[in-house]
Amino acid sequence: MTAAAVVLVLFLLILAFGLVNYWSALRVEKAQQAWFREHLPPGVSLEDFLEAAPYTFKPLVNSRGYGIIDRRSGEEVGRAKTPEEAQAWIVLQTLAERGASLEA
Repeated sequence: MTAAAVVLVLFLLILAFGLVNYWSALRVEKAQQAWFREHLPPGVSLEDFLEAAPYTFKPLVNSRGYGIIDRRSGEEVGRAKTPEEAQAWIVLQTLAERGASLEA
């Protein structure tokens, strides 16, 4: 009986940690989407903006992270740890090149 109780408690702890992790990931995702909505021009989706941007990103070979590539020259111009960080870099850099205001 005590072994079953220990297994049940461990299962409940794992479930609780999983839920906390899931909720925190949702919170981060919502914050990222809000940031992109704040910085992108009105009516432009993130996918459309990234497609038209002069930069792209791809996973680095033999490394964790992403390389940010200038489509005009083909050179790597930056690195990011996550795809979201790479997307944010591309959005900010593209808006800065276009002379758009970055103020919220």
